[in-house]
Amino acid sequence: MRGRRLLAAAAEALAGVLLVAAVSYLAARVGLGNPLAGLGEAGALPGAARRGLEEVYGLREPLLRGLAGYLYSLIHGVGGPSLYYGGADSLHLALMGMARTLPVVAAASLASAVAAAAWVVGVGDSVPAPIRGLGFLPGYFYAALLAASSWATGWPEPVPCSCASKALAYFLVVFAAMWPRMLHTLSSLIRDAGGDMAGYVLAARAMGLGEPRIRARLVRAAAAPFAAQAALLAGMVLERSAVLEPLLGYTGAGSLLFTAVANADPVLAATVFTLLGGAAYLAASAGKLLEQLLDPRTAGGAAA
Repeated sequence: MRGRRLLAAAAEALAGVLLVAAVSYLAARVGLGNPLAGLGEAGALPGAARRGLEEVYGLREPLLRGLAGYLYSLIHGVGGPSLYYGGADSLHLALMGMARTLPVVAAASLASAVAAAAWVVGVGDSVPAPIRGLGFLPGYFYAALLAASSWATGWPEPVPCSCASKALAYFLVVFAAMWPRMLHTLSSLIRDAGGDMAGYVLAARAMGLGEPRIRARLVRAAAAPFAAQAALLAGMVLERSAVLEPLLGYTGAGSLLFTAVANADPVLAATVFTLLGGAAYLAASAGKLLEQLLDPRTAGGAAA
């Protein structure tokens, strides 16, 4: 049962990532158009030279044929030449950006989940109103705050880079935006499961167990759905990296996507968005699968 479930999840994930790639390519080609179309209108570039450049960058192909070629190239590990970066392979550039973005987002998401669980165990599942209010502040609020203060304080470096101080600042921004939402999610899950766990809570109190130990048991009981929600939130952060990273000046995948769109580089924009959107989709799918495997009430949990 577990093997079939994993195989089905893998097939669904592959189909989802291919769909993300297709949407990314079509959106970039249609939205950004042909940035070379105006070249040569004043006679500075012969028409034949412009058409040659369009052939190199895949801008003369019909939309559906170009999509098929793009997907074929991605499957074979090639993203196509980047217009803005002088023909460099867009997949290589995107993978370098993801190597800077994914570790920071993953670490901040994990830290947010751990902090939420520690709060519930140590303090309780009631979320104070000020913390609930913090959950409504978007990540770009903290990013803009840090970016503005960096010119006065010198931390993090105000110039764009992927240095340690920028990575730490990015981590803090994601953590500040995520952990109130993680806490609210976990406390809601525990309260929703209160009826199922009421017998255990009464018995544990009758046996003299302390409240932190009881709450720790409640957190473990909510681990499966909490893991799914945490993965979904992490995917949302990846999707918003194109806003957070340029504000912070962190040169990861989000900044690369912003650069590609701002400079009308359709192949690079499609490739970076494919990786970011695909990673977000895979995170949500992995969370859903993890919930099924961890929950003993499901077939996956029973088979384990």
